Amino acid sequence: EACHASKTAIYKEKGVLTGSTLPGQADPEVVAKIQPAMDVLGDVVELLSIEADTVFRFKYHGLIKNKRGMSAWAGVLIRNCDVDCTGVVFETGFRKRDPYYDGGSHWYGPY
Repeated sequence: EACHASKTAIYKEKGVLTGSTLPGQADPEVVAKIQPAMDVLGDVVELLSIEADTVFRFKYHGLIKNKRGMSAWAGVLIRNCDVDCTGVVFETGFRKRDPYYDGGSHWYGPY
């Protein structure tokens, strides 16, 4: 608990959410409009916040190797819902790679 608090304290101190998996503000009307896209993406992502009305932040649970493509696809799905979207950010927290899937050892390194 103390380790987690020390790592997230900087986000609360600076008032910045990007780079963290902390939830933010999301307009319920926009969330309702993008529900078809959320249904397609399923359990792979969860909406964290909508920044500046056009940048969507998600917590990403999928494979890191697919993160960039999934982010681009999520942007297309959101635009198909007639919502203005200038960017999609997939937050993964401190996870940088998938040791079980890319041949790495899960016992070494900060994942």
